[in-house]
Amino acid sequence: MLKRLYVNNFQCLQNFEFNIKDLHSVLLLGKNGTGKTTIFEVVEIFQKIGQGITSLQNFFPDVNFGNINLPMELEIDVEIRGERFNYRLIVEFPERFLAPKINKEELTVEGTPIFDRDGGQTSLNEKAHFVLDWHHIGLPLLSVSSNDHPINIFREWLRNIIILSPIPRHFYGLSKNESTTLLRDGENVIDWARWLLSLNPSLYVVIFDFLKNRMSDIATFKFKEIGQHDRRLIFTFQDGSSIKELDFEQFSDGEKVLFLAAAVMAAQKNNPYITCLWDEPDNFISLVELNHFITEYRKAFEASSSQTQLIVTSHNSRVINNFSNHNIFVVSRLSHLSPTRIKLLEDIHYDSQTVIDAYDNGELDNI
Repeated sequence: MLKRLYVNNFQCLQNFEFNIKDLHSVLLLGKNGTGKTTIFEVVEIFQKIGQGITSLQNFFPDVNFGNINLPMELEIDVEIRGERFNYRLIVEFPERFLAPKINKEELTVEGTPIFDRDGGQTSLNEKAHFVLDWHHIGLPLLSVSSNDHPINIFREWLRNIIILSPIPRHFYGLSKNESTTLLRDGENVIDWARWLLSLNPSLYVVIFDFLKNRMSDIATFKFKEIGQHDRRLIFTFQDGSSIKELDFEQFSDGEKVLFLAAAVMAAQKNNPYITCLWDEPDNFISLVELNHFITEYRKAFEASSSQTQLIVTSHNSRVINNFSNHNIFVVSRLSHLSPTRIKLLEDIHYDSQTVIDAYDNGELDNI
């Protein structure tokens, strides 16, 4: 589980600390421009590190520093298998340099140093000492002896983070290969679902049941082979004696997002340590479906035996009403010249009778 995120000098995030504690589901509430998406962008940096990306140029092709004259600091605390992992990365853009460079990078587990780096000088388990290129993040480059090594456990957790801002019109209609990672806009969802099902065929039931609760006439779905590697995702619907087949490409935007949601649910059932960040899940979901959709998602991620976590953003009153004062964080900025601030709703006083009214009346803007 994600426990804490600290960011300094990244766009509007200045000395920014997000303490999630032990919450399995969280709503980030705030107006446009307050920094909610920027928080997701920071988590995406950690996700890409887990996926093996190392060059700082891939993370910061344009300057993301709030102030180029000061270092950028990114820090994440997570709990995996009952142990606390802390990873810290400091990046600077020295004068006369054409690209950013690593100033500091370190990973600790329960306070014990596992990997420590100052500039290029690096140590592993306080024993092995070597030099790394200061324009490349070191964590993905380290070779470890087993899958149970803390570095591998942490990298795997980062790699499996799911970050979503779906754009259904971008979704592929044809799967050409399996994909172990889901892209942020969801465009490769059928490649990813294909990989999930090849990894664990029993997840078919999870996906089917989720869809059946929303499309009562669905009978089956399958990947139809149309070449050596190419597959089409075909759905069969039945109403009495009438049967119809639809290609995934023929689905509406809302139906495509429902399939994406079903695949994420399957991944959550398959991996008890997944953290999912979903930017405005109410987009493309009908109002009739929305309450049940959010309730079911929260229930799944809050299962007592699971370390999975759901973090969403939304302005929709139906989504907001599915969360409580203890797991709604209010994100605000005084102006575009001011840094992002965040505060737990239960620590904010407002005079309106409901949080919806307080939000509409601007009582949550100046925390």
